[in-house]
Amino acid sequence: MRMLVAIGMALMLSTTGCATEGKPRSVAAFQLPEGESLFIRTDFSDDSAWRETLVQASKPWDVGGVETSAAITPVSERRFEGMTVAKLEKLIAAPPPYYLFLVDKRTLTDPEHPIVVVDTGRMNESVKGFPTFRVIPRELPSVTVNLSLANMDFEDFATSVDSDGVFRGF
Repeated sequence: MRMLVAIGMALMLSTTGCATEGKPRSVAAFQLPEGESLFIRTDFSDDSAWRETLVQASKPWDVGGVETSAAITPVSERRFEGMTVAKLEKLIAAPPPYYLFLVDKRTLTDPEHPIVVVDTGRMNESVKGFPTFRVIPRELPSVTVNLSLANMDFEDFATSVDSDGVFRGF
């Protein structure tokens, strides 16, 4: 598989670890925070599991001695509580963003913390709705780096998931 490592990608965390300030991105009548690779918390039942997922997703990724990390923008705002992919489909009229991440109840309760990756690009008109797959935090940098650089497509990852729909690497 093609792999290109982005050097110098910074993890964009504010002092609270959340993107709650800055110019909002207008998306129909709904606004998303500004930022790259939005990492949106939708379940607020376990603060400790949220922090653990964020720490795991933020760890450096080493490929051949070169380290990078997932350039995610954590969003922990109650207005996203209970947000689902189906609700997002109704709220996001057109990209950007082309993809984002949801941290839902399964993410917080499953020991592997599989994060939902959502393709919001509407690039494949034959697909109804926003395609998704899950990724374990250790592999999140691979997904964010390659999607942000358009080095790999969403389908490259989505077709490489295990039988439970989780991407654990190539």
